[in-house]
Formats: sequence, C-alpha cells, structure tokens
Amino acid sequence: MKRYTLIVVCALLSFTAFAQNNPLKGRIFDAYSHTALEGASIIVSETAGTITNNKGEFELDCYGTTSITIKYIGYETYTGIVKDCRQLLQIGLIPSDNNLNEVEVSASSPTNNANLKQPQSIGLLSRRELTRNEGVFLENTINLVSGVRMEKRTMSGGQRVVIRGYGYPAGSGNPVNFNGAGIKAYLNGIPVTDAEGITSYDDIDYSTLGKVEVIKGPASSLYGTGIGGVLKMYTLKPAPQATRIVQDAMAGSYGLWRSNTRMENASDKASVMVNYGHQNYDSYRVHSASKKDFATFIGDFRSSDKQSLSVYTSYNNSYDQLAGQMDSASFFNKENKGEAKYLANNGHIGYESFRTGVSHNYTFSKYISNVTSAYFSNYKQSQSSAAGLSSNMASNFGGRTEFNLNFTGEVLSLAGTVGGEYQKTNSFKKTNAMADGVLGGITTDLEVAGQQYSLFTEWNLQLPRNFTLIGGASSNIIEYGITDKLTNSANKTHKDQSGYKTFKPFVTPRVALQKVFGENITAYVSVSQGYSPPTSGNVVVPATGEVLTDLKPEKGTQYEVGSKGSLLDKKLSYQVALFDLNVSDKLTTQAITDPTSGTVLYSYSVNAGSQKNRGAELAVNYSVVDDNTKFVMLVRPFANYTYSDFTYDNFKSDNNNNERTVDYSGNSVMGVPEHNFNAGIDISTRPGIYLLATYQYVSDMPITFDNAHTAPGYSLLNAKLGWRKSIGNHVQFDVYAGGNNLTESLYYNMVFLSAYSASAKNPNIYLPAAYKATFYGGFTFSYKL
Repeated sequence: MKRYTLIVVCALLSFTAFAQNNPLKGRIFDAYSHTALEGASIIVSETAGTITNNKGEFELDCYGTTSITIKYIGYETYTGIVKDCRQLLQIGLIPSDNNLNEVEVSASSPTNNANLKQPQSIGLLSRRELTRNEGVFLENTINLVSGVRMEKRTMSGGQRVVIRGYGYPAGSGNPVNFNGAGIKAYLNGIPVTDAEGITSYDDIDYSTLGKVEVIKGPASSLYGTGIGGVLKMYTLKPAPQATRIVQDAMAGSYGLWRSNTRMENASDKASVMVNYGHQNYDSYRVHSASKKDFATFIGDFRSSDKQSLSVYTSYNNSYDQLAGQMDSASFFNKENKGEAKYLANNGHIGYESFRTGVSHNYTFSKYISNVTSAYFSNYKQSQSSAAGLSSNMASNFGGRTEFNLNFTGEVLSLAGTVGGEYQKTNSFKKTNAMADGVLGGITTDLEVAGQQYSLFTEWNLQLPRNFTLIGGASSNIIEYGITDKLTNSANKTHKDQSGYKTFKPFVTPRVALQKVFGENITAYVSVSQGYSPPTSGNVVVPATGEVLTDLKPEKGTQYEVGSKGSLLDKKLSYQVALFDLNVSDKLTTQAITDPTSGTVLYSYSVNAGSQKNRGAELAVNYSVVDDNTKFVMLVRPFANYTYSDFTYDNFKSDNNNNERTVDYSGNSVMGVPEHNFNAGIDISTRPGIYLLATYQYVSDMPITFDNAHTAPGYSLLNAKLGWRKSIGNHVQFDVYAGGNNLTESLYYNMVFLSAYSASAKNPNIYLPAAYKATFYGGFTFSYKL
C-alpha cells in the first residue's frame, strides 16, 4: 500500500512540476498605436500578479483554466478567462478617459509615447468622451477640447475645424466658409486632407470613432502641411479576446435616427470589425434634412511579434439639404426660414466616397522598425446653391513610410524617425449656372492635378537629469497642374485658366526641450514652423486666365511653453500651455479697378500682412472617487479654459494702398472667441447607473475684419443619464437618454465670416442651431459568442 501511495505522490509532484514549466506568457500594448505598455498590472486568479517589462511582456505561473485581469492607468481594465496556459496572450488595451496623460499617442517617436512625454499640447478624446452626447455629431465633443472649435454648414456635413484660431481656408481675404484648410486630418492613417490642403469631413462616420487626437500648432516635422495642427481620428477597436455582435439604436428630436450593426472579433493573432450604419435627420430647420449610409471594415493582423498588417475600408453615401443662411434679425428673432434662391434651386450636397488603406509594421531589431502605408480614396460630389450647380469628382492616392530608430546608452539615449510621404489628388471641377431650379450653361470645367512630396525626420536625445532634446524638420514640395476644358475653338472669348505651378521646396523645422520631474510631471519649451499652401482656386485668376506663379504658402512659427502631469497619487491630471503663433505671408486680395470710374473689375490673391495668435490653455480633471468596489465607483469633474488674444499685424483690405485701402492692423482676428470655458462631471455606480453632464461658455466673436460686427456669446448645458449592465458572460446592454442645450440658449452652428465687406448692410450669415432643447434616447446591445 505504501508503494502505491508513493507512486501517486510522485505522479502529483511530476504533474505540478510540469504545470510550473508551462508559464503563461503575453504582451500588452496600446490597441491604436501598437506600442508596448510598460508597467501594466497582471493579476491571475485574483492572487498571483506581476507587471509588464519595457517590451510590454509578462510571464506568470499558470495551472490550467484561470481568470486574468489587466490594469493600466488611462486604459479600460481587461478581464477574461485563460483556458490554455501554453498560448501566447496578446492583448491591445483600449484608452479610457480617466487619465489621458498616460495614454499612448501615435504622433511621437517610437519610445516614451505617452502623452505626458510629448513636448506639445495634444488633446485626446476616448470612446467615453466621444459618446458624451448622442455620439453622431463630433462638434458636441471636440468643442470641449481647449483651443479647438468645430462648426458645420449642414445638419451632418460641411464641417470646418479651427485649432488655435487657424483652420479657415486661406485666400481672397475672405475665408471659405465650409470645409477647412490650415490643418492636416487623418482617418486610421489615411489622409482626409487632399493634396491641395482642403479637408472635407462629409464622409466621416463619427459614431464609430474610438479615439481622436488633436495636435495643436504646427507639426510639420512629421506631417508636412498644416499651421493649425493635426487632427487624427481612429475607428473603434474590438473588445480584446472576444467575438461579439453589437446593435446600436438611437432616436431623438426632429426625426433624428441612427443605427449601427456590427460584428467584432479579437484574438491573439487578429482583430476584425465590420459595421453598417444608417443615419436620418429631418432637422429643426426648413429644407435641412440629412440622410447618410456608412459601411466599414477594419482589420489588424499580427503574424508574429515582429510583424503586423492593418487594413481599413469604408464606403459612404450621404445627402444633405441646404437652406442657406439667415440675417442677424431673423437669427435673433428665432425664425425658421431659408434663403429664397437656395430653396428655388433645391440646395443640397450629395456626397459618395470610397476610402481604403493598408499599413504594414515590421520590427527588424530592437534598434529599428518600419511602418509603411498605402492608401486610395475617391469621391463624387454634387452641390446646388443660390448661384448654380457644382459637380466634382476626385481621386486621392499616396503612401507614407517611416523608419523608427532607437539607440539606448547608459548616459545618453537617442531615438528618431526618418521617412517620407507622397500624395496626389486628381480632380474634375464643373459648375453650371442655375436659376429657379433650371440648369444653365457651363461656367467652369477644370481638371486639377495636385501633388505633395514630404521628407521628414525627428529625433529625441535623452540627456542626464531627465532632460530630453527634440529636433526635427521636413522638406515639402507642392505642385498644381490645371487644364481648362472650356478653352477650345468653340469658346474663343473664354480666358484660359490652364497652367502649372510648382512651389519652391519649403523646410519646416522643430526644436523642443523637455524636463521630467519625478515620474508624473513634465515641463517643456518648443519652437515649431508650419505652412499652409494656397489652393488651386487661389492660384488661378479667372478673369484673366493667369496662373499666379509668384504666390507663396502662408507660413507660421509657434513658440510654446507648457507642462503636463498627474498629482495626488495620479488622481488629478492637468495640461497647461502658453503659445505665440505668428503667421506671415497671409493671403489677401488685390483688386483691379477701372481707372476712370473706380469700379472693381476683378480681384486675385496676393501674399500680404501677418497675424499674431497669442493664447493660454488650461485643462484639469480630478478623480474624487475611482474605486470599483464602492457603490459610487467614479466621480470625476473636469474643466478647461482657453484665452485667445489674436490680432492682425500689418494686414490690409488689399494691396492697392490707395484711399480705399483699409488697414486692419491691431484688430482682433475674426472667427475666434476671446474666452472659452468648459466644465463637466462623470459619475458611475456599481449597479450600472451613470451620469455625464457638461457646460460650455463661448464669448462674443468678431465676424468682420474691422470688428464692427460680432456674433453673440452663448452657454450650453448638456446631460446624459444611462444604465449599463452585464448579464452572465454573454450579454451586455447600455440604455440611455439625454438632452442638449437644456437652457435653450441662442447659438449658431456656423457664421459666414466677413460677408459684410461684400454684401448688403444686413447680409445672410448665420446658420442657426436648434432654438429649443433637443432630446434623444437609445441603447447598445451586445452578445458575446
């Protein structure tokens, strides 16, 4: 008997030894940037634990089926079951909004990617923040970021994004009042901004965004064009280690309806998401209905620890009615009316687009890695307005490659990025006259080929005493080729607008110095340059058919001092920045007049004048309660304030320098409120009930060069109440209801700037927001297979 007992004991010991020789291994990384998360907490079976190393790797003893919990500040906690200890567990954590200073950002060098370590002001929005409201109108969320403002022309399109007072399309002294320029926008690494520098957001499905980064000020050393900065949008990522079917549905005031149906799967080797979305909005204003359909595919595939491939493909079809603008009297009287000519011409924007991109990431060694992307997009746009019908078609393609290098030493460490980007846009632009809905003759028929080339590099030198010196630069070339199809033998009086324009290579440097205090506080000073090219519309003079070969891009130089950090055991996080952005070679108009009557015959774009944007930004949030074991798990108030002292410097109405020329030097820059204050609070409880509430104050805003006219200030109070619940291991649901502008403040979606200078005394300039409070409600249901 003793012999059999000894055999059993030996067998058990052998089994235990075998189990201990098969530890659970894994790698934890940021789901968006794919960078390793060092110091993530790994807990197995609620007892054993460890943390990840500088490669995001961990190793733990494992004895068969076990539970695992992974925590990292600034990210959603992951909880799951491990059934096979021999598998290599690879989990991409999804950013939360508890401490965004800790979140990895993609706009950086390959090491120290946390926002805390970036010597530039960067605004970050997580999925929770992107769904603070109904989740389909990005302006409701992104306008809560200090220094950022988004407006829109239609109910769900025609957006423009302004960063630190810069982002209006340049030229003619009168910024184009929809779409945007002066910033560079990306969606999953694919440029939304075309090779001319114009950004159209009509085909972006905001309801499926999972993360947004806003780089404030020039980032040309890595991204080429854009004085205002860079807007980087990323779609949702599937929940780690799960296969789910998800159904979203939301309905609201004035016929608002939105639905998303998607399938998600994420494993050690791949993650895939397919989504179809439909959106309809009857609107609170006459002739302003909107309808959109979206289809999206996203895939991340990891063949090994060294290699991964990402794919993004989307299709959009949208139709937005246009009612035109209203004058200030109608706006202040809260009237529901449209411009007669827009209504007569059935004003609308029809937009259909396709976008796809592939990105390959390969790590050659611990010293060098490469990311290479290729992309293609095209769109077809039809727009009727008060004056006519425009029909545009464009294709956009290109690629980007960057090598990330990392050399670590005992005293000094050097990390850098070297790469290049190419982009080409071929567009066909036609316009027809139109009156009372009757189509007239062709007035414009252009083929435009725009190209941009960019070579860039940026390096981080780690110095003693926790100092880091950052330096970089890019060289950029822009070309336009214009063919005027109306120039033919049957149209002898037409002025030929054909021509070719190549801008001289433009070099934009960046230098920064950063100091780290302890582990949680940094301070920095930086100087960076950027540029914004004129569009093809600025380059051509229609009246003469001349191509302006001497026109130069606008140039901006930004000086910034700031600090980021976390205090009180990382419960309080903050960002503060002081900046001075000087813009030179501003585009304005040169008028040609009749020498006898003085009548303006035509005008064209010239470089003249400058602009000084000085400001301060402060953002802070504090986790009063952040404990999943308590009834009230989270109480997190937040606030931010933006002060803008933006003035024109040596800026005139034209370059004629005669008795009609008006000097605007010293006036406030139009389109920028002086004060902007945002505050809010997030509350979550263990039963799943949550409350998200925000308050926004925007001061008066000058809307003309002479500052004689201003748009009124306003305050907005929004709130959302919901209930999240998990049932077993398979079912999750989220039911919510909310309201926007609960105090029914009078405010606007957009103001057409400087219209007074070319119109009647009371021109149509306002695109109003809803005069009354709007409400919505919906649910998200997911089933885990």
